[in-house]
Amino acid sequence: PETGEAGRRLEHAVIDALSPFFGMTGGQLVPGSTIANLTALWAARDLAGVTEVVASNLAHLSIEKAAHLLGLRLRQVASDKDGRIRRELLGDVSRAAVVLTAGTTSVGSVDALDPILGAAWVHVDAAWAGPLRLSARHAWRLAGIEGADSVAVSAHKWLWQPKDSALVLFRDWERARSAISFGGSYLAQPNVGVLGSSAARALTLAATLMAFGRDGIERRIDRCMEIAAEFASLVVADPQLELWGEPATGVIAWRPRSEEPVAMRARMASRGVQVSLTRIAGEPWLRAVAIHPGIDAAAAWQATQ
Repeated sequence: PETGEAGRRLEHAVIDALSPFFGMTGGQLVPGSTIANLTALWAARDLAGVTEVVASNLAHLSIEKAAHLLGLRLRQVASDKDGRIRRELLGDVSRAAVVLTAGTTSVGSVDALDPILGAAWVHVDAAWAGPLRLSARHAWRLAGIEGADSVAVSAHKWLWQPKDSALVLFRDWERARSAISFGGSYLAQPNVGVLGSSAARALTLAATLMAFGRDGIERRIDRCMEIAAEFASLVVADPQLELWGEPATGVIAWRPRSEEPVAMRARMASRGVQVSLTRIAGEPWLRAVAIHPGIDAAAAWQATQ
């Protein structure tokens, strides 16, 4: 511990500051939400004896990766028209880790997060939408997350960190830590998690939290949500464009009515606005993410013309 005391203190400070917003008692920083999801499901397998992972067909691909690496069966459940997992199709989950998504990749939809009776473990992949819990105005969108056994949050997105920054949090951190820790004759303390100690990863996140403060983070997230709503309203008002649905977590999906989405994407890129392509129910749509509070929604919409 003496060789990295400052880093360890920073990691503890960051985890202690953020865990309560999700109803969790602790966790660790990891290099990306893929590792966060893997770590959570590893703990679920060893602590709750789960033999399968049950998730929406819209769950992030890292859930399938984790199930494969952990030797767990993956069972995908259909989503409804709003992109939320159909809970009535969950079936027997007494030996399952049920993964709920807070912010799907294509449209940003949030599964209902209220408790799932009988589930061996509940994990919430809140990689995208997790920081909404820091907003007094929007925390309700993730109501129920505090009942999960574990939560993954990507700091790369709405906490504006480098790519390889995420948190995996647990409702019972002491118990979870014991399941994912290994000792060694040369170690003063156990090696925790997939990669072991990476406390210095907390440096930029700690600096951001100290510089912005809770109010600063909240203002930026709220502004991003406003930008998404502004852009969506411009799409709705344009007869040449079609909106998939009102943005729930800052992700907007739309498409032109009379041309290919690929062509519009290329035109927007030529005007300095980057959007991506996605497929929803097998059909191509354009996708934009309100990730920066300085985005000009009107300028982005103008680039579609």
